This record gives sequence, structure tokens and C-alpha cells, in this order.
Amino acid sequence: MGRMKAMMMEQEEKFQDEAANIIGECETWHEFTTRMESHMHLVELHSLSETMDLMSEMWAEYWSDYKDAD
Repeated sequence: MGRMKAMMMEQEEKFQDEAANIIGECETWHEFTTRMESHMHLVELHSLSETMDLMSEMWAEYWSDYKDAD
């Protein structure tokens, strides 16, 4: 694997780790996306659409797990 691809994957993993840490503290999608703005530099090579899709998947997964716990 090329260095650039490895670096991109590492940055995306850091972004996902930050999202996982923040997501449980947020009550709304807006709050989550606002708090994630300061971490967008980690995925700057992705389009905004791709980044929003990633966050949307994480948000849906988090809340589905929470809902299933009820």
C-alpha cells in the first residue's frame, strides 16, 4: 500500500475515533456535526458529501444501538 493511502486511512481512523468519542455526548445531529467541524481536517481529501455520509452512518448506528437497548 502506498504511503499516501496509508496516511489517508490513518487520518480517517482518527476522524472516526473522534466521532465515536463525541457522538454519545450529542443529543442532535446538528450538535454532532457542529462539534465534528474542528476535526474535518483529518478527512480533507474526502468530499464533504463522503464525510457527511460517514458521519450519518455512524450517527444511525449509534442511535440504533441505543434504541435497541431500551
